[in-house]
Amino acid sequence: MSNNNTIHVIDRTFDVLEMLATSSEPIRSTDIADRLGVSLQTINNLLRTLYQRGYVSQDSSRSYRLGPQCFYLGSFADRWQHTRNIIAPQLREMVKASGLTGFVGVIENDRLLSVAKISPENMTVTPPEQSWWEELHSTASGRLLLAFLPDKERAKIFARNSRKKITGSTIIDADKLDNICKKVAEAGYCQIRDESREGVSSLAIPLHDINGKVFAALALSGKNEKWCQIHTAEKLQLLKDAAAKMERN
Repeated sequence: MSNNNTIHVIDRTFDVLEMLATSSEPIRSTDIADRLGVSLQTINNLLRTLYQRGYVSQDSSRSYRLGPQCFYLGSFADRWQHTRNIIAPQLREMVKASGLTGFVGVIENDRLLSVAKISPENMTVTPPEQSWWEELHSTASGRLLLAFLPDKERAKIFARNSRKKITGSTIIDADKLDNICKKVAEAGYCQIRDESREGVSSLAIPLHDINGKVFAALALSGKNEKWCQIHTAEKLQLLKDAAAKMERN
């Protein structure tokens, strides 16, 4: 098999796993093939191998879902579990006080990794979905993390990655983003409106490690109607109070 074909098969395998991961219900092989625009035979071959290795399972209707081996690998990949447990009380307290969603993110593989997320509707702290994985440039957390990188490192990330125009307000130009990041670093916080989701705003500040280095972003986000009911200074104070407690721990 040629190298290009090998890469193509790997891409398809991850397409299948990611589809199953984001589905609330098991999916039939025919539906997987239709959604991916791939032949049923190709999908069945992939699923057969994944099933034998334990990465997918079947229910009574022979539809597919993620298998136990995914959990096994994921448990080793989640190196942020300890941090999540430490920051959970303060994150929950901040969400209760604001009625907004609380979020902690870091840069991983040039992308925005969601470490923890709590919403007013769900106060449970678990490994969150990675809805913002490709939005390092368009979220308050991602942009703040970029802002506190050395200029050369930030430039390398901009050069390596393409950026999606998610809404009409999303800024994707590297030079414009670089100028914004420099202003964010001076201000010590980042606020974004309608760039990641229409009708949603977010505000982020840095979290520092024991050596004073920025290692994560702490953010609040919410729909604009709710967002505008709380003054920016009040939201910043809630973030700063939570960050101080988290850093002490």
